Amino acid sequence: MVGRIETTDAFFAGTRELGADAGLVEERLRLLLEVRPGERALLPSFGCRVHGMAAIETQHDQQLAAVFIEEALGEWAPWAGVRRVKILAVEGVKIQVRLEGRAPMMDITFSLQREEDNVC
Repeated sequence: MVGRIETTDAFFAGTRELGADAGLVEERLRLLLEVRPGERALLPSFGCRVHGMAAIETQHDQQLAAVFIEEALGEWAPWAGVRRVKILAVEGVKIQVRLEGRAPMMDITFSLQREEDNVC
């Protein structure tokens, strides 16, 4: 467990301060959300389970995707203080979300990885 904390601390260095550059914070959160769990050998649970969803088309799908995103941010970036995620749009492999919480509201767009994208 110590390795996980040290690794993520290094990854998110400089983003915890209230005055941290919003661009840096957004970039780090986007990178977290774009990783499929199991993709990082040394941190197999790092990432977001949203990539395992077959589709994000219905309201129910969007709610489940939001839960997966909240879960990943709560686990790997609790310092961000995200309390609510709202899916704004899903277009192909791009998903746009709104993050609300302690910090000012932030909209982030990130790319989904589909299972077929990882087949050799």
